Amino acid sequence: MRKRKFSYSSETTCHATAVELEDEYRAQAKRDLALEMAAGPRVTFNQAMHKYWKLKVFDPRPKELKTDEKINREIAKFDALTSAGKQVGLDTLCADVDTTRMLEIREELKSATANTATGRLKPSAINRQLELIFCVLNFARDHMSTPLPKRPRMKEIKLVEDDRDRIIDYDDETAICEHLDEDFQAAFVLELETAIRSGDVIGLQWSQVRLKQRHILAHRKSKGRKIYKVWLNDRAVAILEQMKGLHPTHVFTRVVETTAIVDGEPVKVATRIPYKKSHFGTRMKKAFEAAKVDDLTFHDLRRTAGTRYYLATKDYEATRQFLGHSSVEVTKRYIKIALENVIEGVFNMERDRAGRGWRLKPSRKAATSATVEKIVALAQSGRTRKAVGA
Repeated sequence: MRKRKFSYSSETTCHATAVELEDEYRAQAKRDLALEMAAGPRVTFNQAMHKYWKLKVFDPRPKELKTDEKINREIAKFDALTSAGKQVGLDTLCADVDTTRMLEIREELKSATANTATGRLKPSAINRQLELIFCVLNFARDHMSTPLPKRPRMKEIKLVEDDRDRIIDYDDETAICEHLDEDFQAAFVLELETAIRSGDVIGLQWSQVRLKQRHILAHRKSKGRKIYKVWLNDRAVAILEQMKGLHPTHVFTRVVETTAIVDGEPVKVATRIPYKKSHFGTRMKKAFEAAKVDDLTFHDLRRTAGTRYYLATKDYEATRQFLGHSSVEVTKRYIKIALENVIEGVFNMERDRAGRGWRLKPSRKAATSATVEKIVALAQSGRTRKAVGA
């Protein structure tokens, strides 16, 4: 009976013929299996996307043990992944996503409408969407054994982002503080001393503060929002000391009036509540406008703090750690040096030389010296070469 069943599976009723074909069929089966293993599993973007979210984003703990911030972050990440999946195509194989397809997605995002001032997505927002697609593709390759022979390179797809160079000086800092409510001044000043991101300022909790060790714990932008230490100077410590005792969990709060029923009568009671992102941004924007500091965003304060730190240390690696950047190259693009600092450095080179090195021949006429302020004014007016006789 077994021989007859085997003979039927070889598509012949002759047992002798089936025996002769057995070795050939087994060898072909091995070759087919080897080819399948070499090609890897055929994983769709939808499969990789869900597994990426489950293993990299989702916290498996019970819901009651997770904070509201953690839950909201999981939901936001899932929405972003769903949007990326729609762009790529949920049933598209990860191995089929090549440079041409990524360029098509980039153009679709550029032409899409958005709730912004221009009605279009900013290059930075488009790059974040593209980077998320790359994260899913890399996850499929590294964790699901999916070969990506046509995998594009991010630097070939990425858009050039706006290179903002807006920083403020100390006069601007004073003017803005004068137009800020008292409940927001401390947060504004701490940003200029620590350069932490706006989300860490708004949601800073006492569990992240280590006053005795003189540092706070902030989050990196990427890398799973890993924690890094931000060291505090005397001014930052004094700010946090003033905030102690105002709220049990959050460092920065604002006063609101609520109505409570006392002895059957409504009574207005002043309480403190943590900042809300939208309300915080509105208050800051109004203060910037009132102080007549044009085209300023809260993130420009972080750039200002990083620039001040670099001017104080002249150390890019230290500045990188202070800002929590992933590489020094990011920090170098981030630091904005004012023109007067560049020109002052030229004069400092002459001061530090102190007569050492090769000297000019007496027959040659040396250029006359000028103040830094005069050179800055000439440089800004485009008449530097004429003025110095170059």
